[in-house]
Amino acid sequence: MDCSWPSVCSVPDALDSDLPPVQPIVLVKDLIRRRRDFGISRIGSISRLDRVRIPVIQVTRPLALSNAVTQGKGINYLQATISALMEALELWAGEVPCPNRINTTAAELGAKIGDLYDASTLAGAQPSWRAVQISWSQGWDLFRNEAMWVPLALVDTVYTVPAPHPDFFPRSTTGLGAGQSLYQALCKAALELLERDAVANAQRTHQFFDKTQVSPASVTNGLSAKLIKKIQEAGLLVGIWRVPAPHDLPIYCCHVMEGQGFNELAPLPGAGYACHFTHDEALAGALLEACQGRLTAIAGAREDITRNLYPIEHYRGQLAEWRDFLKAPTNVIAVPELTNEKGVDCDRSTQRLVRALRNAGAKRAIVVPLYVEPPSRIHVIRMVAPGMRLAP
Repeated sequence: MDCSWPSVCSVPDALDSDLPPVQPIVLVKDLIRRRRDFGISRIGSISRLDRVRIPVIQVTRPLALSNAVTQGKGINYLQATISALMEALELWAGEVPCPNRINTTAAELGAKIGDLYDASTLAGAQPSWRAVQISWSQGWDLFRNEAMWVPLALVDTVYTVPAPHPDFFPRSTTGLGAGQSLYQALCKAALELLERDAVANAQRTHQFFDKTQVSPASVTNGLSAKLIKKIQEAGLLVGIWRVPAPHDLPIYCCHVMEGQGFNELAPLPGAGYACHFTHDEALAGALLEACQGRLTAIAGAREDITRNLYPIEHYRGQLAEWRDFLKAPTNVIAVPELTNEKGVDCDRSTQRLVRALRNAGAKRAIVVPLYVEPPSRIHVIRMVAPGMRLAP
């Protein structure tokens, strides 16, 4: 495995790579052929478990050091398969971190490093964590265009027991990104960071669900309208909310919930969130993720979804109230005309992402290389943004 780019300082140049991407079907065939290299034992569809029939693919890695089961979704099976394989590769790459790391203390790296990561520590870790020797990995800060050390606990995906790191930082997969170019991987990671941070803040906002709801009937064009129609034709209800954010990238939250008159497969609403460059891409992404979340609960294969999601009895009164709320939204806000940008410029989009991360409160945007494979043009990175929330 090649763990360099060839050096961590070449990130800006790597963004300008003009290598053409491998055709999707060629990429999928290549990854399936080499699936054992990544510990993958099974790739299968769970789409038919739900009547919506949104393509959802499941990938299984029995010896994973994190989630052994990952899912991917898309508007067709090829997209869903690529999505699932990339999700699996992100976790796999995080389990075998690059050798470009050191063991030292934050105090030895300087006061600025300690100050930078203080806000990322768990309650009770300050101030003693600075004096404890921990593992660090090197990345590239997009804000200041310089190399920067990052605690390995914020980078890798080794979630074994006992833990490989002291209990100083939250362990999360937020900020992982994989793609057929460094730009694609960076976009995926940054958009996820922006989404998770905004959703975390929204869920702490009083009456968020009452003040930011969008009527599904107002979505009349784009891929989002087609997905809403498909979901509703399956007898499910759709809830849409625009998530406020201190930047110009749209973020949406969606719920997909059982209607009435069908055999109940998953009583609780499936939730999905997405941030993207256009409203249609963000809304469609949230709708697809909500359908995937519902299928994940129906399949019951992910080990991080515990029995708490499957109570013996549900609060039927609350479910009925939420169903009525989705059926007849009040105080709805308007959604902009849904159009897709074509031929997004890499440099302009990267600048837009960096600006959005700054506005969201990130102190740095550090890109850590995890894996690069020239033949298939696959890049896997972790982006660490101190100052932003990792999860709701």
